[in-house]
Amino acid sequence: MKKKQLHKSNWLVTMLLLVMSILMPYGGAWAQTPSRPSIGNGDVDNPFQISIAAELAWFRDYVNGKIVNEGEKDGTTHPSASATLTADIDLVEFCHAADAATNTKELSWDPIGNSDNKYQGTFDGNGKTISNLYINVTSGYAGFFGYANEGGCIKNITFDNAKVKSTNDDYCIGILAGKACCSIENIKTLVNCSVEGKNYVGGIVGMAKGNISNCENHAMVKGSYTVGGVAGSSEGSGTSISSCANYGDVKGTGNRVGGMVGYFDLGTIQNCANYGNIMGSDVVGNLIGYATKCHLDNVLGTGNVTATSTSANRVGLLVGHIINSSSTASGILAYNSSVKFTINGTEQTGEAVKAIGQGSLTSAFRVKAFSAEQLKSGLVAFILQGNASGSAKWGQNLNTDDHPLLGSADEVYLDGNMTMNCLGELVGTGTFTFTNTKPAQEGTLTIKHGDSPVHHKSVDATCTTDGNIEYWECNLCHKFFSDEQMTQEVSNLVVSATGHEYDENDKCTKCQQEIPFLTKGDNAITIEKVSGDSKEISGYNLYKYTAPEDGILDVTANSNGKVTNGTLWESRTATSYLTYNDFGNGRDFKITYNVTAGTTYYIGARESNGIAIEGNVTLNVKLTQLPAGMTGNGSEAKPFVLKTADHLAWFRDYVNGGHPNAWAKIADDVKEIDMSTVCHEANTATNTKELSWNPIGNSDISYQGTFDGKGKTISNLYINAISENTGFIGYAGFFGYVDAGSIKNITFNNAKVNSTGFRSTGILAGGAGSCIIEDIKTLASCSVEGIDNAGGIVGMAKGNISNCENHAAVKSAVYVGGIAGWYDGSDNSITSCANYGVVTGSGNNVGGMVGYFRSGTIQNSANYGNITGYEYVGNLIGNAIECNLNNVLGTGNVTATSNKEYAGLLVGRINYASSCTASGILAYNSSAKLTINKTEQTDGAVKAIGQGSLTYPEGMNEADVIKVFNPEQLKSGEVAYLLNGSKSEGELAWYQKLLGAEADAYPVLTAAEGNTVYKVSYCDGTDSSYSNSSSENELVHVASATLTSPVFDSAKLIYHMGCSNESCPEHKYVADADGTLEATKSTDGKFYVEELNLTDATTINTKAEFTVKNLQYSRQLNEEQKGYATLCLPFDIKAAEVAGAEKCYPVGDMMIHMPTNDASVLKFVLMLDEQSVIKAGTPMIVKLGAEGTALNLVVTAQNVEYNAAPTAKSLTVRDWDGKTGFMTICHELESASIGGVYTTTPMAEGSYSFREDGKFGIHTGDLSPYRMYLNVQPSQSASSRTMLFSIGLPDDSSTTGIRIISLGDGKQTGSSAIYTLEGQRVMGTPRQGIYIKNGKKFSVK
Repeated sequence: MKKKQLHKSNWLVTMLLLVMSILMPYGGAWAQTPSRPSIGNGDVDNPFQISIAAELAWFRDYVNGKIVNEGEKDGTTHPSASATLTADIDLVEFCHAADAATNTKELSWDPIGNSDNKYQGTFDGNGKTISNLYINVTSGYAGFFGYANEGGCIKNITFDNAKVKSTNDDYCIGILAGKACCSIENIKTLVNCSVEGKNYVGGIVGMAKGNISNCENHAMVKGSYTVGGVAGSSEGSGTSISSCANYGDVKGTGNRVGGMVGYFDLGTIQNCANYGNIMGSDVVGNLIGYATKCHLDNVLGTGNVTATSTSANRVGLLVGHIINSSSTASGILAYNSSVKFTINGTEQTGEAVKAIGQGSLTSAFRVKAFSAEQLKSGLVAFILQGNASGSAKWGQNLNTDDHPLLGSADEVYLDGNMTMNCLGELVGTGTFTFTNTKPAQEGTLTIKHGDSPVHHKSVDATCTTDGNIEYWECNLCHKFFSDEQMTQEVSNLVVSATGHEYDENDKCTKCQQEIPFLTKGDNAITIEKVSGDSKEISGYNLYKYTAPEDGILDVTANSNGKVTNGTLWESRTATSYLTYNDFGNGRDFKITYNVTAGTTYYIGARESNGIAIEGNVTLNVKLTQLPAGMTGNGSEAKPFVLKTADHLAWFRDYVNGGHPNAWAKIADDVKEIDMSTVCHEANTATNTKELSWNPIGNSDISYQGTFDGKGKTISNLYINAISENTGFIGYAGFFGYVDAGSIKNITFNNAKVNSTGFRSTGILAGGAGSCIIEDIKTLASCSVEGIDNAGGIVGMAKGNISNCENHAAVKSAVYVGGIAGWYDGSDNSITSCANYGVVTGSGNNVGGMVGYFRSGTIQNSANYGNITGYEYVGNLIGNAIECNLNNVLGTGNVTATSNKEYAGLLVGRINYASSCTASGILAYNSSAKLTINKTEQTDGAVKAIGQGSLTYPEGMNEADVIKVFNPEQLKSGEVAYLLNGSKSEGELAWYQKLLGAEADAYPVLTAAEGNTVYKVSYCDGTDSSYSNSSSENELVHVASATLTSPVFDSAKLIYHMGCSNESCPEHKYVADADGTLEATKSTDGKFYVEELNLTDATTINTKAEFTVKNLQYSRQLNEEQKGYATLCLPFDIKAAEVAGAEKCYPVGDMMIHMPTNDASVLKFVLMLDEQSVIKAGTPMIVKLGAEGTALNLVVTAQNVEYNAAPTAKSLTVRDWDGKTGFMTICHELESASIGGVYTTTPMAEGSYSFREDGKFGIHTGDLSPYRMYLNVQPSQSASSRTMLFSIGLPDDSSTTGIRIISLGDGKQTGSSAIYTLEGQRVMGTPRQGIYIKNGKKFSVK
């Protein structure tokens, strides 16, 4: 069959598509890789120069820590890096919308900088354009920049076709930046741009806290609350928005919407204009929606303003609402009176049209309404330019522009003279026109005040009331002048009140008023104006109180809604107060202080700003005595010190009586507080009525102080709350409701908390807001039972909870947890907490840690108790909305009575995978039972998460994070080690006792002596294990690797002892075969011995190579020993430093045969050298010191290498007649060699050595250590002749050049050498035959 042919062109297309599919990344767009700019290093003076999109993407990733410099740790951010654009940038390859037609997936721009890594460099767009920015996210801080911090600057950028959108309820959305605390200059967005978000949305920036100048927005801006054309909000004293304009429409579905800014706080807007239409629910304005305090200077608003709320009343053609009436204006505040002003669908007319919807400005006359004709005429542009400051520029093309334009090059001139009154109205009939052509003679504009000024006489100030200067008021604009001609304007008319001046009797010397005394109960007072500072006593209206007894003084103000401040002073002349405001009393002050009987105190009261308050103010004075034995005043510096149950009850009543910020601690000398005297169950046998504990704090007075249990125990807490009408208002526990502050270091024993009529129940607290809870423990004798939001520690909580442990049984209907029934921590966490108690719920949302988890983190926490509920049941969490789980453990059985599979051995239900993350490991017990609807689940039905899933770190999946372990693994220490991040040192959370009667079956969260888990490896290479008795990365020794005697390592030239594995702690290095000389290995790979002392009796048996740091050799000499001795040492020496020697001569390479008169004698001279340093192993002849000078030879050296074995060297033997310089080869010897020994050594035949008398002779026996020997083998002809030895030294003074010293005795004859009949020497024992010895034949049979 003929094969089907693939048409060539089709084949090419197919191959091209294949190549494209390889090159094409997942998503359909061509792959783009960020690339580092080739110029610049990111410094302000040497910024990165960016010319393409890939370099801009690289810069973003470099700032954000996704790209690091060589040698930097991964994740290192570079928030201070600076850059400048050198060309227009098109971002389409790095961010774009999805396109199904081209199989292109959406790619949203990741902003530069974020809330954790705030950008603070300088980014200069250099006037270039960035096009096709695309952002579509569900988070906040969205923009080209995410978060730019103070200290930096972003400037000179135009955005074209930017699309920025955030769909979550988060905030800070802007085209340039989500949030910027830096300066922003010369930013422009074109009309094809748009930005959309929820809260704090702006055309340029979502939230600004720095100066903004010369910016222009043409983009459409949409949001919910706090929306503005330039910025969603601008906050910060001393900051300004200057020379900025908005042309885009701004729409908000909620409040605070403005053409320039939605929310404005404590700054200046100057020379700015809005031309776009503005729409919001309420609090809407052409310039600002909502302003706390502002200064407006030379501004213009021409857009339509619309409020959609049915109750909108804070809407204005300039500003919606100004809070502070001391806000100021300068220049003119111009708006178009012809635009539409619409509220709830109805266009407003007449007086209903307002420039400022609610609130006011000083100098309100500067607010000017102009008709469309006036705006078009050039009049307004002329006035605005005349009032412009700095480089601000207003202009208008009178032929084409309907209103003044900020930054226009068309300047407007006045031709002719013009007079206006101070209200902006024309006066007189003069002829003038406005023109864009500069006339030969420019006209003048004259402002004229009214003709009937109002005269105000001066009024003297008193101690408590202000006076005023004499002044005249314009009857038209109501400005003030110091002269009747109204030429000298004055801004301050007030002569301030002088304040009281008291004498020694507390009587004012000016007005004669005395400081009044206060009494217990309510005191009606008058708060007058004060002139002094709030930190000085002169800044207060003063009152006196003399304490009749010791106690706690409470002074509470009631000013009927005003804001008051209060202080307490020990005397009228005191320079500092004793205590200041306690703001637990709403807008009024409350002061609390421990007072002493008989002491008079001065109480200061003032309106917050120092002004007078009309009408009476009440000061309530209360004096409370402390119970016997109790100390402190409830402050942070002096908390109440509690010792008894009565003290606790008093503290509770004190807090609930209006002191929510009181601090307390249990006394150091108290071990336990028994609560049974202040709360107990009924006992009919003793006729004892039930007494349920009334919690500390409630929903009306939430506790906000710090309570430190100091590690003590509170026993026998008893609560039986069966109705919400017992004063708790829904919260049952030792504390009712706590907010802020902290509670810590308490153990509860035999606590019984039962609440059948309350919403939130816990042993420590019913409810906790942002309060910090730490180191709380409930023992197994405790129990808690509720109907809703029940927890072993707390019923419901929002703050951080750490190091807490619950052993109590917990029961409730719904929202039940071992630690908390309900938790909404947001950025807070439950850390290092454990539940051991049984948790039972008859309804939904039941968990070992938390029943219902709204938001937050659980980390390094464990549940060991059994968990039962209807559905949404889990070892850690029953039902999770948003959660972060990190290094957690669940070992308890989980039972769900529902028939739905909403139960898991970790979590019952995860609602949103995208909002729930996991990291570290999430461990659970494979032997734990998961039971659903009375059926124990098996195999694949056993789930860690009953319903839903988690999001895992990048590059990881469920199997990498969720781990199941059997009981043996849990008991072994493996899981504890993994939960600690596979480390045993540094900051740890998990521990486990592995051996003995107290061994833990599971990892625990409590550190104790000897329960740190180490991963250990065995030195014989077998599998690693876990131990409590090691250190990180240390091997454990096993017997099979033991070395009982040294083993030489020929590769490393050292001996091993103890263990064959060098990494084992039992291993050690030794430098000798006997194992007595311990060595250490240095980083340079060499081996070192600290000290070595050598004598003839202490020799070293070694083949090792090593260095001795301190080495000494010593030899004891006989008294009669003199002349010469020999040495051969295993280390280098300095010849001049041998103690006991006059001279040291190393043996040379030659021996000389000299003629004698006796033919039976052979005379030899051994030649010596002279060297300053003599190398190890060199044979030497030592000339001993003069007789009686020394009895020891001592040689020392430092840091010298030890030479393990000396080597013999052959000598050259020459014949010499002693006269001429000519030497011939000597035939009297077959060979001659010289050598030395380091140990006692038997010598071979033919060996000569020094005797103690200093003579050379045939050696007999063993040669002592550290000596030299001479070995000669005479020829057969010389074997029977006597040998005489001398030494020769080089001597330049001698005619022969040699000085000869006789050492032989001339009588040493004979030889033990044996020869064959052919003259060959026999080595060793001769075999059968005939031989010659000493010139005579002998036979061996």
